[in-house]
Amino acid sequence: MNKFYASWCERMGLNAYVAGDYKKAENWFRKLEQSEPDSIRVLRNLGVVLLAQGKGEEAEHYLLREEQLYGASFDRHAALADLAYSIGKREQAAARYRSALGEPECTEGGKAYHRRAFLEERLALCQDPVAFAETRKAMELFQRAERLREEGNYEAAAADFLKSFYSDRTNWPALNNAASIYLNQLDSPAKAEPLFRKAFELSGSTQVARNMELCEQARARRSKDGNKDK
Repeated sequence: MNKFYASWCERMGLNAYVAGDYKKAENWFRKLEQSEPDSIRVLRNLGVVLLAQGKGEEAEHYLLREEQLYGASFDRHAALADLAYSIGKREQAAARYRSALGEPECTEGGKAYHRRAFLEERLALCQDPVAFAETRKAMELFQRAERLREEGNYEAAAADFLKSFYSDRTNWPALNNAASIYLNQLDSPAKAEPLFRKAFELSGSTQVARNMELCEQARARRSKDGNKDK
């Protein structure tokens, strides 16, 4: 695979991920995987995309492979912590959140310091078996929302993603997914924008930041065309 096509696959995969089309994103990264199976951009992105589809064991394989090849880091601890949290491995998630919090990037002045409050909140949930059990209800709602979205039942999917977030206020992917539906399927950027902003406040995710930009562009186009924002 030449460098141009490899970069194209990565870009298309990221675009599909931002749009909430995780299956399409997976397909693009699978193409890239054929030529560079052990690159960070393949291992990390396939891990994230598979996790977004609820394929926890497959996602774990890719993220652990990345750590095996390239060593421990803040980003890898944080990604594996979120994965363990999502699939119900409470003690494993707690250990990973502690490791992430202990990395220099997460201390005051570090590039990931803005994520510290979120990681500490997740760690507190993991250390409390009762509170952690409550978060599993949010994950059940999240999976139901994913199924509804795949079936094309977008209104119901967005509603369940929001219920998932209200059941676990650290579950920012649920907010991002609800907002993506409002923006891309329900043509309602006005409803999407505050959800994206809250998701970014919690996560600091570059992908959520990109979604915010797309949402702002959609609202600007509506205003220019004289259409009422929804």
